[in-house]
Amino acid sequence: RLGLSYHNMHSLLQKVDSMPDRAPWMEQWITFKDRPGEKHLVQYQDIIMAIKALLGNPAHAGKIAYRPSRVFTNHSKDSRVYTEMWTGKWWHAVQSILPKGATVAPIIISTNKTQLTQFSGNRLAYPVYMTLGNIPKALRRKPSKHACVLIGYLSVDKVDRTGITDKKQRALVQQLFHVSVKMILEPLENAGKEGVDMMCGDGKVRKVFPILAAYVADYLEQTLVSCSKYGMCPICQCPETSLEEAEA
Repeated sequence: RLGLSYHNMHSLLQKVDSMPDRAPWMEQWITFKDRPGEKHLVQYQDIIMAIKALLGNPAHAGKIAYRPSRVFTNHSKDSRVYTEMWTGKWWHAVQSILPKGATVAPIIISTNKTQLTQFSGNRLAYPVYMTLGNIPKALRRKPSKHACVLIGYLSVDKVDRTGITDKKQRALVQQLFHVSVKMILEPLENAGKEGVDMMCGDGKVRKVFPILAAYVADYLEQTLVSCSKYGMCPICQCPETSLEEAEA
């Protein structure tokens, strides 16, 4: 009468056991070759397990897209509509070079250094979040849906300035960021080439190719991620005199 998907306690426990496990937390210390006494802690989860948990969540099974599609405004198909990530050209281009039956998992990463206290302690956190382009944006932006997961914390410890110039100190901060992010995302390199069998929320096993597709960050972090100079555009090489041109 209640429309439950289980009939007794045994079947309920079976459904609970079938839910994907959360990835365990790991930690690793990072040091510089010329400064072995200085250590920086990075905490992270296995990103592949985090992807499996998102794709395997039965609550999202009916809403996840496993292949790209093209949407048009009319039957003549002379005007195309871009809404979700799977309606874009990028997904179709990637899908065309993968084996038949492959499923693309576009990885969306976001980072944001956060000030936790203002008046005492000067506490900071540097979380790394991940979500998938397979999940509709209406779900991704709702915290209650748990479609965007925390996969790591970057080090917020300050680099020791003793005996080094300001330029060297900034270079070490940048190096620390890139080494830390590489450590978290490194499993994607082989998984994106070979594919990984994953149990999806609809009960089907698919060969999934997780590929880094987007990085969400403010301007300061965009320059850090792209290794570009502050004040310059980290996205394109269009000169400032041509910004108003449509083809720029």
